[in-house]
Amino acid sequence: MSSNYRAQTGLAVNGSGPWRNRGPLTPAPSVRRWWARILDAVLVLFFTGMLIGIALALAAVNIISIDDATKVALISYPLMALVFGVLYGCTVSPGQALCGVVTLKHSGRRVGFWRGMTRYLAIAFFPVTVVLLIWTIFDAPTLDLDPIDVYYRRAPQVW
Repeated sequence: MSSNYRAQTGLAVNGSGPWRNRGPLTPAPSVRRWWARILDAVLVLFFTGMLIGIALALAAVNIISIDDATKVALISYPLMALVFGVLYGCTVSPGQALCGVVTLKHSGRRVGFWRGMTRYLAIAFFPVTVVLLIWTIFDAPTLDLDPIDVYYRRAPQVW
């Protein structure tokens, strides 16, 4: 593989890391990566709260119905997670911009629309999944109930 090809594809000539702005990038420390993620989470929650607050304020002065405000409240968190996921995959998320880090593939390219969006959706709904799991454990019926068995709907065929 020629060095010209490696420079064109974003690979460092003397190493395997990506190049940006005519120089190789060094891996970001984990503290900066975590702060970027925390800032993104805070911003997602802030913008979600802003949308819900605006919807409730509009419902309070009878501009929109309370049903529409409820719809906005239910859709705002997934919508903000999608927006931040797209920013993360295609350009840079606000938390990453503030912390000075960028997420790239090994080849030096951006993560991409679909991969960034699905990653942020998985991260955004992980706390919801944990809460539902804990809720299920505490709301589970007692263990002394009748056991559940699974049966065929019809008798098995005899050969």
